[in-house]
Amino acid sequence: MRWLHPSKRKLQRWLEEGGPSDVDGHVATCARCANRLEELAEPVPALSAALSASLQAPDDLVQRLGERMTQSMRNRADLAMFLELMGISWRTVQNLMTEDDR
Repeated sequence: MRWLHPSKRKLQRWLEEGGPSDVDGHVATCARCANRLEELAEPVPALSAALSASLQAPDDLVQRLGERMTQSMRNRADLAMFLELMGISWRTVQNLMTEDDR
């Protein structure tokens, strides 16, 4: 069946009620009708709110990152102190660890 471009009113009715079974094939091959349908379709407010909520960073993100960074620095400081007690400088350990990368 050959399609004529439907009117704006018909496109709006298709959006609200659904169109004939072969409308998808026409819209898939007709950029004009596809663009007009997209212009007529309003974004779903619930979907926008859900996307915003899911993409929003947790409220305690800064606190959690700060705690983790503090813990990491403490662990490094504890390791450096242990190595110093053993007579090995932290700088020596760093040089030995990066020597393999060269």
